[in-house]
Amino acid sequence: MSKITSKDIRNFCFISHGGAGKSTLTEMLLYNAGVIDQPGSVDKGNSHSDFSAVEKEHKHSVHNSYFNFEWHNKLFHFIDTPGYADFRSEVISALRMVESAVLLVDATAGIEVNTGYVWELAKKNDLAKAVFINKIDKEEADFDKVVDELRSTYDDSFAIVTIPYYEEGKFVGIIDLLDEKLYKSADGKPDAYPIPESEKERVEDYELKLTEEIVELKEDLMIKYLDGEKITIKELTKAFEEEVASEELVPVFAGSALENCGVGKFLDDLTKIFPSAAEVHSDHLVKSGEVLAPYPESEFSAQICKTMVDPYIGKLSIFRVFSGKLERDDLVYIPNIDEEIKVTKLYKLNGEDQDNVDNLTAGEIGAVAKLDELETSYTIRDPETGVYYHELEFPKPMYSRAAYPAEGVDEEKMAAALHRYSDSDPTFNVNYNKVTKELILDGMGTIHFTMIKEECQRKYDVDFTTQEPKVAYRETIQRKMDVEEKYKKQSGGRGQYGHVLMKVEPLPRGRGFEFEEEIFGGAIPGQYIPGVEKGVAEAKESGALANYPVVDFKVVLYDGSYHDVDSSEMAFKIAASKAFRKALAQGKCVLLEPIMSVKVTVPQDFMGDIMGDFNSRRGRIEGMEPQNGTQIIKAKVPEAEMFNYAVELKSITGGYGSFDMEFSHYDKVPGDISEKIIERANKESS
Repeated sequence: MSKITSKDIRNFCFISHGGAGKSTLTEMLLYNAGVIDQPGSVDKGNSHSDFSAVEKEHKHSVHNSYFNFEWHNKLFHFIDTPGYADFRSEVISALRMVESAVLLVDATAGIEVNTGYVWELAKKNDLAKAVFINKIDKEEADFDKVVDELRSTYDDSFAIVTIPYYEEGKFVGIIDLLDEKLYKSADGKPDAYPIPESEKERVEDYELKLTEEIVELKEDLMIKYLDGEKITIKELTKAFEEEVASEELVPVFAGSALENCGVGKFLDDLTKIFPSAAEVHSDHLVKSGEVLAPYPESEFSAQICKTMVDPYIGKLSIFRVFSGKLERDDLVYIPNIDEEIKVTKLYKLNGEDQDNVDNLTAGEIGAVAKLDELETSYTIRDPETGVYYHELEFPKPMYSRAAYPAEGVDEEKMAAALHRYSDSDPTFNVNYNKVTKELILDGMGTIHFTMIKEECQRKYDVDFTTQEPKVAYRETIQRKMDVEEKYKKQSGGRGQYGHVLMKVEPLPRGRGFEFEEEIFGGAIPGQYIPGVEKGVAEAKESGALANYPVVDFKVVLYDGSYHDVDSSEMAFKIAASKAFRKALAQGKCVLLEPIMSVKVTVPQDFMGDIMGDFNSRRGRIEGMEPQNGTQIIKAKVPEAEMFNYAVELKSITGGYGSFDMEFSHYDKVPGDISEKIIERANKESS
């Protein structure tokens, strides 16, 4: 196209449960649009969408794939997203960059676990939506059953646009209800035929329903309809397009991506029905500042929605231009970090290919490389404007594992590779636990961890193993006591002398460590008192039971003595440390464990199973509340019982449950469990 305007741009993404056929549909769209000469195959590992090594090996998408092409004088950008729940961050990124979303549903399986999640995400993002019921060629396919399931499950208005057509029980094409034609695919190209006489009664029933759904939302058409006046196809189509753009109607299409049947007509309809980039404003995305019109003439603004990191090409930041125009070598402002940067290279993405471009205009999706300042969610804009876009909200990773380097792998190299990977995945966190001395990885589940492990092997030549993390236990005292310690050392020359008397007493949970001094009459000079506090602070890092840090206690230094020559801060530090160790030996120490606040969201049917499972985990139910047809169960559960919960909740609920948790407090470990923990810790340290 010689000149791109926002009105010519259509942006959409494919969303679904895993295995519904998004990548196959992507291949056929690219083929029908003339972008590729031959469609690839997910099973053969040569699809243009699943191009990474791990995707080819596992035969499913792990990352978003970005494409753009021209069709019927329109510029399309579309994104193929992963369908597995472990990669939901990719879907969240994609939905921020588009105006429209196409939900694929397997005609043989109907609504599945991840279907509802991605559908609600699309609604949350205020997108125009469509449904493509795929695999309609399969023997077990039931188009009408899937439509009924959609209508009974979601409160949206679903309007059927195309229906499957069969000859002798075999799917051979689709009938378009808006233009009243039968389309059979010949090499992917939809050839039009009159509707067969045998299908006219069936088609009339569908058309009547579609007409009623459209006119219900248009007062002028409703009046004509009730008066018995004929409504033209042109009038219906125009009204339908407006209702889809305003999210009032959801068109439903039938087809088979694998057989490339119904795909070409679907692409034609997307061109007509879906709104352009100029028709959708970003009002709901703006956190602060002026909302800029989505036109090239406006001031430039965009948002980084996805970050990719490669050891060879570096960081690739993928963004959506919401307004204005970005030229190569432009200076842009990043309000998130209050910095200006120069954009030296711009790219458009087509699968694994990155094509250099001179500019990107409002509505386009593009990328910049090797700008380390940019992070996912950052706003980039003209320095003169004040717009600031809402950060993307990603699910909190709840599946934790401790990482250890595989044989022959340097620990620092492993940690560096994992941190580097986390830069591109907002649902993967890497942190070092100082208490357990483990590198802790937080992710979305076992599939997520498998993909990360394999990508680190391929990209960074790093291998690692994972295991259940150790619990960061604590120790505390249970009674108040007085202790005295005199540290005296003489070995020729200046000696060492420090003498302390301290009160050590327990504090309420969560108070940590407090230090006070009540020295009168100069029994200990002021310059030595900090040494006493330091001595206790260092000693508390290793308790008397199992060498865990000691918490929730108070030390009051109330007396002591010093020597004019031999005393020093170090001497008092050693004396205080020894005194505190003596207090631990007398203080009836107990082991504390971290307790987590857990919120589980599940369908009503699983409430009994979840509550019973919490009881088996030493959990305490604290309440329940209904929310949008589900139940939220709140509980306090020991962290030691929650490391595998992400996987086990999926098993209990068939994938329909979700949960969130955060640290609440420390509490006493039951005696029988405490004995085993102490015994194990002492064995490991010996």
